[in-house]
Amino acid sequence: MALMTSIAAYVRTILSGNAPHDRFRAGEKGALSPAAQRGLALFEGKARCVHCHTGFNSTDGGYRNIGVGMDKENPDLGRYAVTKSEADRGAFKAPSLRDVARRGPYMHDGSKNILEEVVTFYNQGGRKNPWLSREIQPLNLTAREQTDLVAFLQALTGEIAPQVSSPPPFP
Repeated sequence: MALMTSIAAYVRTILSGNAPHDRFRAGEKGALSPAAQRGLALFEGKARCVHCHTGFNSTDGGYRNIGVGMDKENPDLGRYAVTKSEADRGAFKAPSLRDVARRGPYMHDGSKNILEEVVTFYNQGGRKNPWLSREIQPLNLTAREQTDLVAFLQALTGEIAPQVSSPPPFP
């Protein structure tokens, strides 16, 4: 328990903000490139990303099975290990997308190295399995739309706040 508390205390010291997306939402229309603006429209519309990635941190905190690793002989069963609920097989928490371009590799198992691979995975509708979340369906994005969506995801990268001279005490 002390390790989890220490990690949580450390994570609270990492602050990022003033991303191009933040500035765009605050009214600075030139903060997002045209490609990123098209990607934002896709994120909120056709790509349906906001069903799971919403709010300031771009996550609803919910758990879903998107099919990652479910084709393996012994797949990681995710949330099921805690709840023992069939509906939670292969379900993992939707991560924040804030600063996502800095955080590869992606997916809970690190199976996607770049954001383009992540977008391709979602565009294909995840990986089919009996517990696949109903929100996960083929997106039918064109190559340009996929590129625009990646441009938007990159625009979620903010400025890292300078660290305080003395970090907070860890428990």
